[in-house]
Amino acid sequence: MNITDNGLKALILAAGVLITCLVLSIGFNFSNESQAISASSTEQLVDFANELSDSDIKMYDGLDVTGSDVVNFIKRELSDYSSSEIAPVYVYVKTTNGENTYYNGEYISNIQNFTTTKYIKPTSKFIGDIVRDANEVIIGVKFIQK
Repeated sequence: MNITDNGLKALILAAGVLITCLVLSIGFNFSNESQAISASSTEQLVDFANELSDSDIKMYDGLDVTGSDVVNFIKRELSDYSSSEIAPVYVYVKTTNGENTYYNGEYISNIQNFTTTKYIKPTSKFIGDIVRDANEVIIGVKFIQK
């Protein structure tokens, strides 16, 4: 009986080890699949967030706007950037007074000061145009006075 008891104990131990290995492999498999799904979901969320952030800029492509709209756009997109920083999107404005390109909030106060060449008349009419790089990423917006 002693040999049978030992054999039975060995079989039970082997079955326990086998079941433990099976449960662990299933757990690791689920973990790997979960990581892949999580990475894919994160990538989709980032793409969606980028699309949403570009949507307020895309609306200016070919759109007729007033000088007031141009001033508000420059303030909204560039005012958070100091003169030592460069915003991810530049704004080019061509008026009857000249051409100016804005890369940050350095000259925002001048766009409403009619004594400077950077002045943008609020009632002027402009047409917007989106500038993209080779990868189709929006890098700038042009506003040309009509």
